[in-house]
Amino acid sequence: MASALTLSLFLLLCAEAEGFSPCQAPTLQTKVFQYRLWDVNQKSLYLRDDQLLAGHLQGANAALEEKVFWVPNRAFEPTRLPVILGIRNGTRCLASHPKTSTTPALQLQAVDIRELPHTGEASAAFTFFRSYKDGLWRFESAANPGWFLCTSARGHQPLALSRSHDATHLLDFYFQLC
Repeated sequence: MASALTLSLFLLLCAEAEGFSPCQAPTLQTKVFQYRLWDVNQKSLYLRDDQLLAGHLQGANAALEEKVFWVPNRAFEPTRLPVILGIRNGTRCLASHPKTSTTPALQLQAVDIRELPHTGEASAAFTFFRSYKDGLWRFESAANPGWFLCTSARGHQPLALSRSHDATHLLDFYFQLC
């Protein structure tokens, strides 16, 4: 028993001498989910000129559809279902920075979706609260409360943010695991 204790102490001292920290907490792993997101008018998301657009994609164009990658964001109240959304395997994330004009802008930013949940409150611009009703999802900006992801009633328009649900702004989405 004494030799096992001595060996453990020796290994611990050697590890510390070599710069290892055996008691270091493991890094929190972030699982990335891949989903399909489309609006209630069956418009899919696709990328053109660095903008995420929503439009009807048929035939060969169906291959242009962007899959949405998401991770939960534990920095916010879990009952609000906070998520970070991205495309291109989570290398381009949707960001809604606090508004500086009358309408907040939605942008794609080159950041790693797996790193953002570890930035705490600084990830607010990338966080959206999900809500579900009658088979449809809405995504509210954490940085701009009351503003939701939306598509235009017209096809091939940019994904944007809107405060109102009306004939021109569609706030409801289908959200399905790929």
